[in-house]
Amino acid sequence: MKRKMIYALLIIIGLPVIAAIFVLGYLQITEYWPADIEMVQASGKGLPLSSARTDFSFLTWNIGYAGLGREADFFYDGGTMVQPEKAEMANYLKGIEAELKAQDSVDFIFIQEIDRGGKRTYGQDQLAEIEKGLPDFCNVYATNFKVAYIPIPLFKPIGKVNAGLCTFSKYPPENNERHAYDAFFSWPKRLAFLKRCFLVSSFEVCGGKQLIVVNLHNSAYDVTGELRSKELALLQTYLQREYQKGNFIVVGGDWNMNPNGFRPEKISSGDKAFSIQPAVDSTFMPGWQIVYDPLLPTNRNTDAPYKKGVTGTTVIDFFIISPNVKMLNCFTLDKGFENSDHNPVFAKFRLNAGFSGNPLF
Repeated sequence: MKRKMIYALLIIIGLPVIAAIFVLGYLQITEYWPADIEMVQASGKGLPLSSARTDFSFLTWNIGYAGLGREADFFYDGGTMVQPEKAEMANYLKGIEAELKAQDSVDFIFIQEIDRGGKRTYGQDQLAEIEKGLPDFCNVYATNFKVAYIPIPLFKPIGKVNAGLCTFSKYPPENNERHAYDAFFSWPKRLAFLKRCFLVSSFEVCGGKQLIVVNLHNSAYDVTGELRSKELALLQTYLQREYQKGNFIVVGGDWNMNPNGFRPEKISSGDKAFSIQPAVDSTFMPGWQIVYDPLLPTNRNTDAPYKKGVTGTTVIDFFIISPNVKMLNCFTLDKGFENSDHNPVFAKFRLNAGFSGNPLF
């Protein structure tokens, strides 16, 4: 009897250990590991871009894989939900599609957290759905979250994830590149987290120069800020190199950091606002302009469903432009976080072909 109890105890202890080893081995074998720079193909039509064009409009929006609308929370941020019900997620996606279609006069649309067949979104290819509402746009997609199986939470695991960021443009890009960040969480956490990147598309504009548009989604859950610091350093090197060529550059997306100078007390929407430390430092891209709306939040906490004045909000979605680009307008679209935990941000810029500043740092 005593021997049987020992065997049973060994089985009880051993099975979870074996299962954990199996899962880690499977994740290790299937780990997504992209090259430092990958060429990306564009899809869709687009229209010819006139070399006389100097004014361009942009929209950036983290759509939260249509799973983090107003009523949703998320277990990893202190909530309870892994995913909304299928019908609720379908409503969020429908609302996102309607908003993007309403913005179809914008020249460039940066989207982050767009899902392509993961378990958390019931197998939806959200890019295919959004494409239908933007038939006159080209689009370029880059994977940044590809995991064969995320085993948490234990009794309702996230499972397979396949997601990324996408740039929609009214004009066919000449070149598209996925640039991998070289900042990762340590093993084994790395196996189930994103492989972050920034997505670059280039367009020939006035004077034979290039308009370089950069769509990014930088690290979250980075308590020390070490990963974001590494990401900014790599991004800075790339941007400096392109600007030294005389190119025009617009960078936008979800930075998961506050812009330098952000002050929570300026938020005028009635939302409870907070700051994230560290913010983008003033030494990042000196002479460049950070462009954001200081009056409205772009992101909310997902520890509970959204409630104005109670839910914590902040600004982490914004643009940075090179010195030869001028801001004409920028505002956050106050959507009340109805279909995503982020609000979209609109901006309009002008390329200054006669800029006489020194393009060197």
